[in-house]
Amino acid sequence: MKTAIKLVAALPALALVTACSTMNPTMPEPPATTTPTTNAANPTTVAYDRMSPVSYACTDNSSILAKQSINKKQATITATVPKLNWSQQQLILIGGVQGDTASYVNDSNPEIIYAWHMQGDEGVLAMKWASGQTYQVDCKVGR
Repeated sequence: MKTAIKLVAALPALALVTACSTMNPTMPEPPATTTPTTNAANPTTVAYDRMSPVSYACTDNSSILAKQSINKKQATITATVPKLNWSQQQLILIGGVQGDTASYVNDSNPEIIYAWHMQGDEGVLAMKWASGQTYQVDCKVGR
């Protein structure tokens, strides 16, 4: 859990660094639906309400459907990211909410870390590969 807290705390810095990056990364194969290793509880026991996920339109023609668990400790996203050749790729991330900011991380794959960060009607999906390569899409609700 401490790793997740550290990653969540570092997310704004990661977003700032990656916002300046113009490199086109070489993308790995899309992951299977992944479950974060830092979640001690079985992710299938986390409750979600019955409301529809929030739809985000993102840079690079990407789109994300995001939904938080009722306790706000987990989020699921369904991402379509053309530059990654993703079409409705599902990820489960853990984290939480502090004030009006929600940050979630999935570090289950040693080759890549996924981070989803939301504040107001904006979101950022950021990825960092073990090689140091980064990529992110900036999103806005209903854009």
